[in-house]
Amino acid sequence: MFGLFLQPDAITRIAGMDIDPLVKGHALEVIAKGYTVVRGAIPPAQCRETIAAFRHFEQANDAIFAANRDANGHYPRIQNLHSVMPELEWLFTRNPVWLAVQDLLFGAPTALYTSLFYEVGSQQPLHRDCPVFATRPEYLFFGTTVYLEPAGDDNGCLEVMQGGQLIPEIDREAMALRRYGALDKIPSLDGDTWIEYQNTVIEQGKARRLAVRKLHVQAGDSLIWHPQLPHGGTPIRDAARTRFSFVMHTTPVGVPVYHQDAFFAPSRPFSEKAAWSYREMEGRQIADFRHGVGFGHDRGYQLAEFRQPELVG
Repeated sequence: MFGLFLQPDAITRIAGMDIDPLVKGHALEVIAKGYTVVRGAIPPAQCRETIAAFRHFEQANDAIFAANRDANGHYPRIQNLHSVMPELEWLFTRNPVWLAVQDLLFGAPTALYTSLFYEVGSQQPLHRDCPVFATRPEYLFFGTTVYLEPAGDDNGCLEVMQGGQLIPEIDREAMALRRYGALDKIPSLDGDTWIEYQNTVIEQGKARRLAVRKLHVQAGDSLIWHPQLPHGGTPIRDAARTRFSFVMHTTPVGVPVYHQDAFFAPSRPFSEKAAWSYREMEGRQIADFRHGVGFGHDRGYQLAEFRQPELVG
């Protein structure tokens, strides 16, 4: 069933399936708790090799990377680095249990939509991703992370409001109409509306006394979280520490993704067909974006600007 995890009888349906118990258990956790961690999904050696490949790529493109380092020599999140680093795409294509869980929950093959590569923890407040990943039909995406290094209190880890995916959706259109007066005037991105929405969700979670839990993980652990799960990044105690990780947002193949203009106007019609094409990697589909790689919120570097390490003399 397409969008199985969003169906009211999803737990009963999945519990009754004759499938791999490991896949079944992780799928049920996503629905009931809002997240699951597939322990040891990627071999530690592959994690080390991926970090080494990044360092090699960084050295080959030092002029670009040097311009984006912070005071500690680290980078902000890097958008869609997988477009120029196949080693990152392998974290998607060579992750069988993690992929099988998503395929089951989607009821369709899982595709890679966009990615964020982190050298350090994000230190983000609790939030839902859905306003900026507004699919049609709604909520047909997952946030996921493959950890390349351990994550804990010193270098920052993910925290989740467990069960927060069950907080009923608020009246988004009423919120938008108060701000903009008409649904067709909602901008694609608006920080003030984002903050109001997130604050409202978190306040409802606190009123329900939902626990906020830290997720300590090891290199190779792979996380899946529900599109409506509030999550964030804890403060970093040791700013010199790295916490390499690769965040991917996934969808079923062909599902389009919009932003706040669609999320805060759920009654407005939007196409249910993705406007982009896909390319195949090891039997999986990857959205074929060509707008480049960005540091932080900037998308200033076209793919052709990057040099592959083997081409450097």
